[in-house]
Amino acid sequence: LDVADDGYVVASSTKVDDAEAEQLKRQTQLGEWHVCTVNDCLAECVAAGCSCSRSINPTARDTFLRMAAEQMIKHAAEETEVCYASLGSGLLRFDFCLLEMLLAKGVPVTSVHLVDSQYEPDAQGYMRHKVALAQFAAWFSSRGVEVYVHYSLERYAFEARRTSALPKMVLQVDCFELTAAFDQEVKPTLEEVLELGGLYCALTSREGASGAGSMGSTCAWAEIWRLIPETGRMKMESLTCFRPGDVRGIDVDVDKPLPRVAGH
Repeated sequence: LDVADDGYVVASSTKVDDAEAEQLKRQTQLGEWHVCTVNDCLAECVAAGCSCSRSINPTARDTFLRMAAEQMIKHAAEETEVCYASLGSGLLRFDFCLLEMLLAKGVPVTSVHLVDSQYEPDAQGYMRHKVALAQFAAWFSSRGVEVYVHYSLERYAFEARRTSALPKMVLQVDCFELTAAFDQEVKPTLEEVLELGGLYCALTSREGASGAGSMGSTCAWAEIWRLIPETGRMKMESLTCFRPGDVRGIDVDVDKPLPRVAGH
């Protein structure tokens, strides 16, 4: 794995049988996680107590995956090039599935920017994340997608401004640190680098209105925001609550205050 100064990733390709590659694509596009030599180092957060984890909320991630893909497919209609960014992308299982779904539907994704503190070479978990990055980049670079990595939101924002590579969508899945810093750091950055009309899709862990210990404390929340062209400001367009076992989720009034962030 080699990472250039601007974050561009070069990774050695992995040999894989054509039939296995097609099976991987087909099953991933259907929302099934098929493990093989291409993606066996990819994973997701399994923190105990996290309401976005499969152990507590088994369907939230997969339902949000379909929701994010549908939003992106609709938003990218008639585009010839699409750039998206993923905040707190971690070990990349979610991004792998999302990108496969987008490519299968003909969304012309040409570049992906992955942002996570664990991509910094001095980070405690860097080696595990480095291997995941190598697999991800090797698989998608052969599909015409440029992969970039950044170990902080600030570094990503700087590169986005410098190159004018403004994302059409920014994704965030279960990253407590960024959810807690949304108003102070994430939202201002989105208003600076997101393409006008662009989307911010986040799956977050939040408490219920009654606080910790309520039924809401085990819920995951899907937030869809858009950068309004007329104002240059972020506005929430939909909010969905996923209780354990929910397939579709429950729509929540976007004008009500967001529940408090739940850490893990």
